[in-house]
Amino acid sequence: MSLKSLGVGAALAVAALIVVPLAAADQVFHTSHVAVHSVSGAPLHSGFVNDIHTNGAVNAAKEEYHLNGAQGSTTYQVQLEIFLSPDCSGASFTAQTAELTTNAVGNGNADAAFPAGPPNNPPVHVGIIWQFLSGGVPVYATDCVPVSAD
Repeated sequence: MSLKSLGVGAALAVAALIVVPLAAADQVFHTSHVAVHSVSGAPLHSGFVNDIHTNGAVNAAKEEYHLNGAQGSTTYQVQLEIFLSPDCSGASFTAQTAELTTNAVGNGNADAAFPAGPPNNPPVHVGIIWQFLSGGVPVYATDCVPVSAD
């Protein structure tokens, strides 16, 4: 390969980086991977919630929900219990995000995206417990996670 070819290739690579917008990671809150546990003794091999925050104009956050070995052929409403304090004490409110349906052996996945809004300056600090409800009752949940939104 000639020096001229290498130069052209390098110039194209730099141009691609300039033209293609980046989806940068959030600098205030880093992605969390939170284990899910049974609340009511229901079967569960494993489960988790991924909470991914980005800096960008399209999505402020994306959440991924996974259950493995849960109750089979069941639909769960995923709900966030959002506390006004990072340690999940005091006042809270709830927000429903997605429905997750397990297959016959109890495996299921779902996700939710949250659109970007105006910036929070200073960042907002809350505590969140993710819950998986069946018939309006929490069957699976995470522990409290401190979350910051800028």
